[in-house]
Amino acid sequence: MSGAAPEWARTVEAALAASGWRVYGPGERELGVAHEAVRSPVSPTLVLFTLYVQRRLCGIVVAGPAQSDEQDLLDTAAEQAARIADRHADRAWRGAQPLPFQYVTNSATWRFRNALDAEYLDGTPAPDSPAGGARSRRVFAAHQPATVERWMREAERTPAAPTFRARLRKLPTTRLDHKRLRSAQYKSIKSLEKSLARDNQRALIQMATGAGKTYTVVQSSYRLLRHAGARRVLFLVDRNNLGKQAYNEYRDFVPLGARTPLHEQMPLRLFSTGAVADSDKIVISTIQRLWCKLTGIPVPAEDDESFETEQADRLAGRVASVGYCPDLPPDFFDVIVVDECHRSIYGRWRPVLEYFDAHVVGLTATPIQQTFAFFDNNLVSQYTYEQAVADGVNVDYDIYKIGTRITQQGSVIPALNTEVHPDGTVQQVNSVIAKVHKLTRTRHWQTVEEDDPYARTEVNHRVRSNDQIRLVVETFRDKLFTEIFPPIVDQETGEIQSREIVPKTLFFAHNDLHADAIVEAVRTAFGAGDGFCRKITSQASRPGKALSDFRNKRDLRIAVTVDMIATGTDIPALECLVFMRDIQTWSYFEQMKGRGARTVKDTDLVKVTADAVHKDRFVIVDAVGVTEHPKTDARPLVRDDSKPVPSLERLLRACGKGELLHPDDIATLAGRLSRLGRRLNERGRAGIEEYLETDQTYEGLVRSLVRAADTEQPTVVRAERPASDEPDEFAEIADAVGLLAASEELRAALLKAAQDSWLLIDHLSQDQLLEARGLLDEEEARMVVDDWRAYMTEHAEEMLPLRIAFQERRPPREVLRELRELIGKVRATRREWTEARLWKAYVDLEIARGAARRNAGLVEFLSVMRYELGLDGNEFRPYRSTVEGRLEAWLARQHTAGVAFDDRQRAWLRQVVNVVAANATLTVASLDEGRRAAAGGYGDFVDAFKGSRWQPGELVDELDRELGA
Repeated sequence: MSGAAPEWARTVEAALAASGWRVYGPGERELGVAHEAVRSPVSPTLVLFTLYVQRRLCGIVVAGPAQSDEQDLLDTAAEQAARIADRHADRAWRGAQPLPFQYVTNSATWRFRNALDAEYLDGTPAPDSPAGGARSRRVFAAHQPATVERWMREAERTPAAPTFRARLRKLPTTRLDHKRLRSAQYKSIKSLEKSLARDNQRALIQMATGAGKTYTVVQSSYRLLRHAGARRVLFLVDRNNLGKQAYNEYRDFVPLGARTPLHEQMPLRLFSTGAVADSDKIVISTIQRLWCKLTGIPVPAEDDESFETEQADRLAGRVASVGYCPDLPPDFFDVIVVDECHRSIYGRWRPVLEYFDAHVVGLTATPIQQTFAFFDNNLVSQYTYEQAVADGVNVDYDIYKIGTRITQQGSVIPALNTEVHPDGTVQQVNSVIAKVHKLTRTRHWQTVEEDDPYARTEVNHRVRSNDQIRLVVETFRDKLFTEIFPPIVDQETGEIQSREIVPKTLFFAHNDLHADAIVEAVRTAFGAGDGFCRKITSQASRPGKALSDFRNKRDLRIAVTVDMIATGTDIPALECLVFMRDIQTWSYFEQMKGRGARTVKDTDLVKVTADAVHKDRFVIVDAVGVTEHPKTDARPLVRDDSKPVPSLERLLRACGKGELLHPDDIATLAGRLSRLGRRLNERGRAGIEEYLETDQTYEGLVRSLVRAADTEQPTVVRAERPASDEPDEFAEIADAVGLLAASEELRAALLKAAQDSWLLIDHLSQDQLLEARGLLDEEEARMVVDDWRAYMTEHAEEMLPLRIAFQERRPPREVLRELRELIGKVRATRREWTEARLWKAYVDLEIARGAARRNAGLVEFLSVMRYELGLDGNEFRPYRSTVEGRLEAWLARQHTAGVAFDDRQRAWLRQVVNVVAANATLTVASLDEGRRAAAGGYGDFVDAFKGSRWQPGELVDELDRELGA
């Protein structure tokens, strides 16, 4: 292009050349060039580029200056595409039909419309296409010529569904593997496909942790690749261990009707280094490594576990900018799945997603406001934790509270310490404590000059109390098998079963230093070695192997983490979470809580925890009050909280220089000062407030900055006062930022307070246990029971058949049939009313006294119904007690009739009680199960009663009728 051409036109031409198009003027074309963009200036504000693939006219680019209206450019593109094709039908790919591939750009942004998305190859409008024809979309740049050529081949091969978007509207409704899909997974896939058929560029799936989000998109990916002709699917994560989990899910998936797993049919790649092959169909990568590939930054080694958690953030800065990458062009993927999408895509890494011209599918258990906004509020499927528990997909949880004096009130490091000598002499000496540098871990000893009080909010921030950690861990140990995982009654035998093996337990620590201290305290408290408890964080040695060991090995019972296992990581056998760090964010807490919610097969559970029988719950041990306070779903003030976010020193320096601050910078400044404020004691706070305005407080300074962060425009930091006619809200903002700019003393005082990188080790304060108890949600339990009673009153007619069956002592199978029908009617309208939830409510209200709170089923529901129907008087009778009473009455009648039973026969009658107490009925088959089989089963039962008053078969029917239901 001539050097006299406007800058915007030269920019467009350069972008086309970068994408692989050979750009010419009208008279400059050469023979043998496969992919051409022929320039035709129309006016000073409009340039056309006609696109040729293998000498066939197929597309157009309409370019204008920055102020051009996108819709005007699109209208022009449609007009020119029709006019040029009509004039040059002999050279056009579709003859006189309009050129299908239409691009418009103002040199800064590009939009693309493919007419074939809404019509057949011959130009006939597709009947299932959206009203108004094909929808344009924003793209990073023009597609590569090879991509356009592939589109043309695909359209010629399937003229009735010529594009990927057209094929999305024709996905087969069958061929979806119902047997291996839960109901929520099936509904998610169908809802997603409906959204894709509507050409929605982004879609969000909310599915509870443990409900099978990854398996859902594995199924969906296969359908899009096999039946919609997707070129390639990208599965994005932000941690290596999540990528490996997803890789295993894809690798092990066997499609319906196939004999070989998916990865043998469609190449699967876990990207870490090197190149992505053109033949790869499914690519799994962290977003950080993909960014490196896009920007040409060397991708680190596969085993570099710290790259995603530390180095990448420093390299990317506040926003991970990207440029055009020929090896990984924007059209490389058709579909991108973002796992745990609540985390990192909205700020620093968002440009990576927006680079690709692909449908984006988000997966999360805990969407927040920013999640919905990014996905255009297109929530295609929602499956909550409560629904998952009701369906038995997840397990519910109990809360156990451990409270200590230092946890709740803080303490004082005394300046003087009392020493008692052997001769009885008492002496006051200066206290000497250790301090550890938070980064280098250098340890020094220092004398305490005066009493140093610390608040509860400073624990593990400024001061670590060794005795607080010891007391929490020892209380956990002492209560573990008596109150946290108490003995339970075996439903088959009525025997009390106690556990002795520590359940798989995960401690959440404040930071790595805190994690080290917890590991040491756990090993000491349990008298265990290194293989019993270990730290699993990104800074620990070989965290990937440690995580695998924790998941699969019997010896490793307790892991201590900070963030690495907080989200996404799948450890099904985990039964206990101990929170020794507080969490303020709702979504993050829900993710951490979700680590324990996954179900596990009994056989798999026993492999790692030999004395565990069934995982029907997990326990949150709350040692910091994390379950007691409300949490926010707002994004934190310190935006994209990680090391490369501007430091307080840098932000204060920017204030001093009067630099332009982005709202995110001001938010980060406010967040850093807010966190600093929580660590300040009265003396430190006073030392800062002396540099503030009269009557202004430290909190007031932070609030002013928070309001400044809510503005949409960057703020210029000035030392001078605002104009008097400026609105009050802006004056307040200017006051806050201006004060930081004007006062070097204030900046220095803040920096000095923040630079305290030492953690004081309080080994002097003795902690005191204030509480250790399980928390029963009596309010919720009362609501459940009241609702259930109201339901029974409202549906009294539906209860009548069951009442009659009970009162007339009809055969147990008939009673159970009525019970199951009632349960089905209830669940049809109130899914949350499971047998387990109802039973737990009755136990929590101590109506069902002494009963287990979990793992309830049909028999427990039967007990509830007998109680509510008044069949056992005013007393709630455990069903086993009812069965035992019936047996005693039956034995008394037999005695009156002159029938006696020997010890062997009575032993079998006790086995019968166990069967009926667990199943509400007795069958011949049930005598060949469990412990009965080990005792000889029905054959031994027959032998025991041979020659007695009762024939064995008749006796089974008699006992079923007399003891059951």
